[in-house]
Amino acid sequence: MPVKTRTIWMLAGLSWGMLVGLAVALETVAFLLGVGWLFVFGDDPWPAAAGPAIMAATIVAGLVPAFLLGWLGRRLGIAFESEGRQRLRARRRGWTVLVLAVVAVIVGVSAAMAGSLRERAERADRRAAEHQLAELLRAVHRLDAPAASVDNAVLRLPITGTRAGAYTLEWTIRESVYDAELDAGSRRLELTDGSVVEHIPLDMSGMRDVYRQTVLGGRGGVLVEEDFEARVRLRPELRPEESARLPDAAIQNLRLGVSGLISEATVPVPVRFQIQ
Repeated sequence: MPVKTRTIWMLAGLSWGMLVGLAVALETVAFLLGVGWLFVFGDDPWPAAAGPAIMAATIVAGLVPAFLLGWLGRRLGIAFESEGRQRLRARRRGWTVLVLAVVAVIVGVSAAMAGSLRERAERADRRAAEHQLAELLRAVHRLDAPAASVDNAVLRLPITGTRAGAYTLEWTIRESVYDAELDAGSRRLELTDGSVVEHIPLDMSGMRDVYRQTVLGGRGGVLVEEDFEARVRLRPELRPEESARLPDAAIQNLRLGVSGLISEATVPVPVRFQIQ
């Protein structure tokens, strides 16, 4: 028994409707998730009913085009059946449209599945990178209660952590009132698992000369009795294999100096000296 023309056109409409419905469903779920995050729930936990509700709305949005185009295809097939002379040509056109629709559906579904698999892989990579960043944040060495000793003219910097590797220790000494830089330096460290204490000598004579020129404009006859401010930063120098496992944003932030991987401390340096 030959397939009716209306059936051929209905199947063709359904097939094209499935393709259109797939696109509509993807847009619907993206829209609902965006609205829910931006305007309703934000970063707070979403209710348990949110997932099923979004899924139901997505299914309905995908089925509506399929049923609509299927109905339109059937109506078109009925119209073709009423035209006796065009019946054979209409059937051929119907088969052609149906085959094209099936091919398009297969391609569309394959593309959607490939996109979904790619998105899952990217999400897995992001989760792995975020996990590596969290592990590194726990492992990097950090400054631990640094202090200054003016009598011994030294900054005492306890450092503790578990990540073995290279670090850069940077420091500046600034005058508190005018925020003038009096001294600065850096040192490369190779640290191992555990704790260490770094000592940075304070060049009091050099700071006195810089203070005279920068703050006093070359004048003298002043007793300086205040707290200078030592700003210390400990930054890890990541190995290539460490950088490769981290999110791109984390690498960029570290390069810009605004990363949580950098340990910073401000240490008061009480001073008292006479500038003749």
